[in-house]
Amino acid sequence: MQDFTSHLVWKCPQCGEVNSQEVSVPELNFAAEKTSDMVTNDFTEIVCDHCGTGFTGDVWVYPDHTEFEIEEPHKLSFTGDVPMYGPPEDEDYEPAEDPHSVAKEALAHLTAMVGSSGPDNDDQFTNRLIFSGAVASLEAYLGDTLINAVIGEPIVRDSLVKNNKVLGGERATAAEIATDPDILQKRIVEKLRSYLYHNLRLVMALYKDAFKINLVPEQDRRNLLFKAMERRHDCVHRNGSNKDGVKLTDFTDDYVREVIAAIEGVVDHVENERSNQLPF
Repeated sequence: MQDFTSHLVWKCPQCGEVNSQEVSVPELNFAAEKTSDMVTNDFTEIVCDHCGTGFTGDVWVYPDHTEFEIEEPHKLSFTGDVPMYGPPEDEDYEPAEDPHSVAKEALAHLTAMVGSSGPDNDDQFTNRLIFSGAVASLEAYLGDTLINAVIGEPIVRDSLVKNNKVLGGERATAAEIATDPDILQKRIVEKLRSYLYHNLRLVMALYKDAFKINLVPEQDRRNLLFKAMERRHDCVHRNGSNKDGVKLTDFTDDYVREVIAAIEGVVDHVENERSNQLPF
């Protein structure tokens, strides 16, 4: 499963700089019957991006926000945004060895959670979390599958570099190559890790350039997923409200299940196409 995170903006008392971070937090108790019973609490540690100072204390996770109470080395408290499932942000993150199995397991768990009770004043809150988690699963699968292939299959890497103008523009000096023969591959992988894999237009081009795969050949599925990527932004950044501040109400059980099924269809389509290709 993807990390459960909350976005924080806080000022470091050690160096005075402001941090804007996604921080891992405990999952809400989605099995609870009452909203008040969904709250979870755990030890937490956050690190200032500027001075590297670590801060420890407790975090409380509520359906609509998080609360941090830091004890060491300074006492401070602050509130985080609505907790959400999201893709891993660690720059040192290593792709899963079997992204397909990871995605299938995550999507099965998410499907089983559809319709779970949410806050009393927002009955689609849990479905939005599930929806966001499903999109994050798709992002992780698409990124991990492509990066694994670039690292492990020279023909894929060569095809991607040949056909993609941006990645084909990566350069290294003779001295750099002499020091590290894998320098170009590492730079391509670093670039791939920086991409946002919910940008389906970008990812469709990458998969065509690398694998000669039409990522979403069915028009109906493509329309559904493109719209879902737009709604993902509303869920993650506005807690389900559009840019005009109007709360969206179409995250029904049927809609969320339909999106998860479409995502699973893309995942299986890629696996089938890859398995039908000649071995590299």
